[in-house]
Amino acid sequence: MSKKKKDWKNEKERLLRLDREERRKEYRRQDFVSLDKIPTWREENSINDNEEEEETQVTSGGGLSDKVSLYKGDITLLEVDAIVNAGR
Repeated sequence: MSKKKKDWKNEKERLLRLDREERRKEYRRQDFVSLDKIPTWREENSINDNEEEEETQVTSGGGLSDKVSLYKGDITLLEVDAIVNAGR
């Protein structure tokens, strides 16, 4: 096994052992967007329907609207493990 491949595997193992806060210190940029900041469809609709209320209750129905979010912005700043381009 080449040294480069071995170093890559060691680094992967090291990063996988880190907790969330330790891993965030390793990011090249600190202006990342965590996924909990992006509302789901259900949360977005709930916020828009109740704009006067400061806090809204979101019930989890387990449907598609609880699993899908829309994000408009630089996707390279999202705190995700991978970005996949669904090409043809």
